[in-house]
Amino acid sequence: MTSLANNKTCGPCPVCHGTEMKRLFSTKIRSSEFHLLQCAHCTLTRTIPFPGDAILRLHDISVYYGKNQNKFIPFIQRIRNQVMRTRVKHYLSMIPPLVRRPKILDVGCAEGRLLKAFLEVGCQCWGVEHPSYPADRFQDAERIQYFQGDLQRLKLPEGGFDLIFLWHTLEHMDDPQLVMHRICELLAPTGAVIVAVPNFSSIEARKFGRFWFHLDVPWHKFHFSDKSLRVLAGKSELRVVNLSTFSVEQGPYGLIQSILNSNSWPWNEFYEWLKGSRSRGRAIQLVLQLYIVIILLIPGFLASILTSFGSNGSELRLILKKK
Repeated sequence: MTSLANNKTCGPCPVCHGTEMKRLFSTKIRSSEFHLLQCAHCTLTRTIPFPGDAILRLHDISVYYGKNQNKFIPFIQRIRNQVMRTRVKHYLSMIPPLVRRPKILDVGCAEGRLLKAFLEVGCQCWGVEHPSYPADRFQDAERIQYFQGDLQRLKLPEGGFDLIFLWHTLEHMDDPQLVMHRICELLAPTGAVIVAVPNFSSIEARKFGRFWFHLDVPWHKFHFSDKSLRVLAGKSELRVVNLSTFSVEQGPYGLIQSILNSNSWPWNEFYEWLKGSRSRGRAIQLVLQLYIVIILLIPGFLASILTSFGSNGSELRLILKKK
């Protein structure tokens, strides 16, 4: 353990304000080296040096978002559309029946795929994205209100949202506690916040370390465990009403890509191919990886189910309500 309270690079833990940190491991992305530092008290883990906008600009952001109009190839996009519609039916059941036209906010909405599914069933929809996100990708922009910028400064209906989503976006934020406080202000008294983040305390994260697919440094600035997320929610006057760690989308594929990464294949090569990025002269290697993915798909699905028991799955998904 080393005390880093006076270290200008990281400072105290932004969630519990603890000063005792431990260095877990380092990872190198292109020519940049990053370290993973974990708070000894709440177990929140941070990427150091902190990847602010200046550091992220050194990396190709078009690769992260995908270089085409959609992030993934058409086949994957169709699957995602169906998953979104199924998700909408599930989360609408949390809204009191008296609410006729629920207000939905998606923070980190990307192209608005989830919001479009809510729009189809008569909801009012708002989406927030980073200023660097390509605005021409926003879907149904004439009916969905999109904003790009700092969540703290945007003029949104206070206490008016019935559902607020932070779907794999909280780990990208500069200040998770500030974000959660703002979310609580925007949430309706009977509303719910749905938070999904990679589970840094999962069996996969511990097993694969720097090869873990969901680590995603430097884009992921924070890495949450069940404990750190509960502490964060409590400090934001929110209570946990449900927690799960199994994900159909993130679980099986994340495990398979982590296996490929740890066996010396080029970093996330198959995943990048699913986004439409093709490496010249790598056709045979990609076919081999496709074969491996097909073979491991069912075992990976079963493994994801098994590891989800005891909160050890690859994704933390929490439903929060006001205290």
